[in-house]
Amino acid sequence: MGHKIIIIALLLFQLFVNAQVISLDIDAATPRIKFENGKDVIDFMYQKYRQSPCKIYTFSQKNTHYRNDSIIGHSEWHEYIEFPDKFRIDFGDKTEGNYVIFRNDSSYSYRKNELKKTKYDSNILLLLLGGMYYREPVDIEARLKKEGYKTQVLSNQKWDKQAVCVIGALEGDTLSNQIWVSKKNWRVVRIIEKMDEKSTMDMTFDAFQKSCDGYTETKVTFKRNGKIEQVEEYYDIKAHDSLPTEVFYPKKQ
Repeated sequence: MGHKIIIIALLLFQLFVNAQVISLDIDAATPRIKFENGKDVIDFMYQKYRQSPCKIYTFSQKNTHYRNDSIIGHSEWHEYIEFPDKFRIDFGDKTEGNYVIFRNDSSYSYRKNELKKTKYDSNILLLLLGGMYYREPVDIEARLKKEGYKTQVLSNQKWDKQAVCVIGALEGDTLSNQIWVSKKNWRVVRIIEKMDEKSTMDMTFDAFQKSCDGYTETKVTFKRNGKIEQVEEYYDIKAHDSLPTEVFYPKKQ
């Protein structure tokens, strides 16, 4: 009888250990979950970070501008975000009234507080760096497909010495729209997007910090057709409960 109790105890212990291993695998650097396509990865990221990044925050950024890989100047911007779809950039001195607002799939460009231009802009960057965690999966997939991301395509590659899932492209494809996701923490580390027939933008997210229960990027590099165009460094990142209405809906001057 005593032997049977010991055997049962060992079996229960093994089941407990296996359960823990399965649980750990889900959060490990390379989980044993089998992803059939890019949509599976997006869904996994959504479940992991749903409503986790700071929903409303502000920050400033210092930019270094390049031409043919040589520095040609610097600038400073000030920004406001409210996920999933509101984003404002003030260029230079805030009091000068030069800014752009992204809102509801459109962008509104202002100069000296006067609206100068309105155009369609889905802002995939805003979606992938936080907005997706405040939308529904079916909406996320529809938006990515509309902008030319093949969410049924998936490959496993290496990036900066780390394992990544690449959504939208197979290994060797550097032209298709694609999203590179770290298997270490399941954040986006690179986006490649075709801007037009002659131009491809390669965006890498080089540094980040923990913010709320998610991540906020602190350094991003933009390369157009293989050449550095701009490096952005973010600072003074602050979460907020709310922002004044006029930040995203300016009063007529």
